[in-house]
Order: sequence, then structure tokens, then C-alpha cells
Amino acid sequence: MDEAKYILFDKYLNKELTSVELNSFEDQLVSDADFKQEFEIYKALETSLTAKFENVQEEIELRKTLKSLGNQHIKAPKKETKVIPLFNYKNLLVAASIAVLIGLFVFNNGNPVYGDFANHNALEIVVRSENNQAVVAAEEAFNSKKYKEALQQLTILSDEYSEDVEIELYKGICNLELNNYTEAYQIFTEISNGDSSFSTKATWYKALMYLKQEKMEDCKKVLQTIPESAEEYSEAQKLLKKLD
Repeated sequence: MDEAKYILFDKYLNKELTSVELNSFEDQLVSDADFKQEFEIYKALETSLTAKFENVQEEIELRKTLKSLGNQHIKAPKKETKVIPLFNYKNLLVAASIAVLIGLFVFNNGNPVYGDFANHNALEIVVRSENNQAVVAAEEAFNSKKYKEALQQLTILSDEYSEDVEIELYKGICNLELNNYTEAYQIFTEISNGDSSFSTKATWYKALMYLKQEKMEDCKKVLQTIPESAEEYSEAQKLLKKLD
């Protein structure tokens, strides 16, 4: 199971999917048995492992559930077995998913980390110029998570379009991913103090910058400034709850 599925499952459980995404998700639950199995495992573990146990018996029941899942999907091969059947590969993949989920929810102990919330929108630059090569290169690099290369191309474009706030925002994101915190702070602060449509998005990324540096109190202070009307409000509140 890959990270994209975890994000999709989480959005479904938190009712954050659009109507189109919701219909597609529920259609896949019906038509794809493997997808449904992975989702059911995720839902069961997410519900159990994020809940606060009211008594010892609940913890015992959780341990029984995990043991049952392990027994169901992991079967030790006999000593003389030299080749693992294809069916067992599938079981091992499911078991690996269980292990990853346990790691996410138990070993992180509920503490939020930057990677949990840094879900960047794909870069799609609206401006077109004589330097289309830089536009295409910037988009391809950023969307492939090649942030150093993306930053170089975005810097070229920002020299030509110095007033384009979106280009500046993505420069900030690249700097954040590259741990260039001083540069990221300057960009996010300037945009968040402005009146563009990206001001709240920059505020959100400023909070994520503090989260990545584990400056939790600074992160909370910035999150509390995000208004309820903002697109980022729901995620901000979710992060605030994890920080409390």
C-alpha cells in the first residue's frame, strides 16, 4: 500500500473528498476486492490505534485483533520450501501494510510530523512567455519532487514575473523542502502579509515550516491565525488538535 492510498483513505474517513472523488472511491470499493481489503485494514487500525483506551480490556481486544490479522496474512513456510507461492506474496504485502500502519499510529505516538501534512498541490504555472522551457522544466521538476531543480527554474521565472505570487509561493515550498528555512520564512511572511489569494496558503506553509523544525509553540500560534473561511482551516484545526 502506498502513501497516496493512505491519504485517500484518510480523506474518505474524514469526509474530505469531493463528490466526484467520493463516487470514484465507492465504485472502487465495489469493483476492486484488494482495494476494499486494504481500506478495511486501514479503517480498523486507524479507529483502534487512534482511540484512547478507556480500560485495559480495550487494549487487550486490540492486541487480539492485531494478532488475528497477523495470523490471517502471515504463514511461515515449511523449512523445505524454497519458493514462496504468488499467493503468499500478496499476503506478505498485506502484512507489510499492517506493519506500516502500526508504525504510523503507535511508534509516532500520535505526534504530528511535517510529512503528515505537507501535501503539495501540483504546480501548474498559468503564465506563458518566450521562456516556455523554464515553465515546463519547473512544473516537471516540482511535481517529481526534484525541489532543487524546481527552485532553479522558478527563480528564472520570478526574475521575469516578479509580481507573480504563485511562483513566489512555490519557491518558498521548494526552500522549505530543501531546509532553507530563512529563505522560506521570508517568502511565506511576505505573501501572508499581503492581500493576494495565496496569503492564507502562505500562512499554512509558515506553520508547516515551524512543524518541520519541531517548533511546536510557534506552529500553534501561526495555525490559530488561519480564519474559518480559509480552505486550509480544516487541516489547521486537525494539526492543532494533534499538537494539544
